[in-house]
Amino acid sequence: MKQIIYILGASTLLSILPACSDFLEENPYGTVTPDTFYKTEQDAIMAGTSCYKQMNDPTNFWAPGLDAVGDMQSDDIFPFLGWTGFMPTYQFDENHEAVKGVWNAAYKGISRCNTCIDNVAPMEIQEKVKNEVLGQAHFIRAYWYFRLVRLYGGIPLVTREYTSLDDLYPERSSVDEVYKLILEDLMFASENLPLQWSSAEAGRVTKGTAMAHLSLVYLNMKNWQEAEKWAAEVMKLEEQGVYELLADYSAIHLEENENNKESILERQYSTEFSTNWRPVYFGPRGVNLARHAGYGWIQCSKSIVEEFEPGDKRFAATFFQDGEILTVGGKDLVYSGEMASAYGPTPHDVKKGNLYYGDVRQIGINTIVMRYAEVILFRAEALNELGRTSEAIPLLKRIRDRAGLETKASYSQDEMRKAIRHERRVEFAFEDIRGWDIIRWGIQDEVMSGIPGSKWVKGKCELWPLPAFVLDENPNIKENNPGW
Repeated sequence: MKQIIYILGASTLLSILPACSDFLEENPYGTVTPDTFYKTEQDAIMAGTSCYKQMNDPTNFWAPGLDAVGDMQSDDIFPFLGWTGFMPTYQFDENHEAVKGVWNAAYKGISRCNTCIDNVAPMEIQEKVKNEVLGQAHFIRAYWYFRLVRLYGGIPLVTREYTSLDDLYPERSSVDEVYKLILEDLMFASENLPLQWSSAEAGRVTKGTAMAHLSLVYLNMKNWQEAEKWAAEVMKLEEQGVYELLADYSAIHLEENENNKESILERQYSTEFSTNWRPVYFGPRGVNLARHAGYGWIQCSKSIVEEFEPGDKRFAATFFQDGEILTVGGKDLVYSGEMASAYGPTPHDVKKGNLYYGDVRQIGINTIVMRYAEVILFRAEALNELGRTSEAIPLLKRIRDRAGLETKASYSQDEMRKAIRHERRVEFAFEDIRGWDIIRWGIQDEVMSGIPGSKWVKGKCELWPLPAFVLDENPNIKENNPGW
């Protein structure tokens, strides 16, 4: 199931391939270079696999906005320690580790994709294999640019390998130009990726992954018609058995259900090669769970706890509850909310995705980035914004039925908008989504300014600052974002 991880170790060598071979006239015997590597179909496949490396890289320990900014910069988090306190309250600047770390991580990922695209495209190999490799690289490049543009606004567009010093200092592109590239990359991916991979290749992106992200990108652009169209295309795949809603919400994030039929994009981790730090940030403090892993740095807010309706089955799958009995290593352990209450506003810790007990350095549980339930709500949201609210009701009902909740027979457009936003918040709580929704709905001011200790400033905090080193080192970028 995690074949993709096992070849990441070998493909990592691609990250050190020199982009400009003129620096040395002779290569030592055995040195891997673009000239010696890109020869066979297997070489191309390894190049495609290398593009995933940055998505899973845990080295950005002190700047975990890489995969959790959607949680940290939201009202689901109670400001607590270090960056978990600075990020939701906007107590950071252009020198903050997260601001620099997210930028660096994204451009490292983009660089891997550009290296793959530039070197695999001219290879004389089977066209199907080539296009599948390129489809993965184009998707992952779009994935990184989509994260960057929502945080920083207009950014430098780097679309090829660095071959000269001039390439190191690109000008800043407009937001529209960035979105144009994102859509082009996602379209290429949707046209060239397979519907499914073999179980040995689980974790690779697919046609459905690309189409689902097209829907999300168009939602961000408020192009409701295209957003609905692409969500509908993904939903057709349910009829073919590609995707489905799991019957049991609590089973979605369990390790034994990794890469299940609800998962559309999932970061692959293993105890051998690429461990997952996310449960460490979210894991409960204290020793009564015998985790040896939970730092409890991210505490859930009172607001998110109270957002759940009475009887919502998702609550017990999202939060640890006082007195909950867990069997770990053959022993029954009792969760106590005292530690959570000592550091946060509720007696609850985040449970979803954190049911792993063992060495902090050996957490192999995957992290789901997007799942089919989200696509269903993508379509419901787009239909409602198009004025087709009645068509959105059965889609909303599917999500609420699984949670054990009733759905009204009719909604006004505004009622449906509020209902969808509520469902997205509770359905995807602590899945790196809420903060991104706050951005795209344009409700940052009303939500983020109300967080305890918030330093939110309207007209400034809608975007992150460009990292200081970007302005220091790039003569073609002279101004930071407004207010920074």
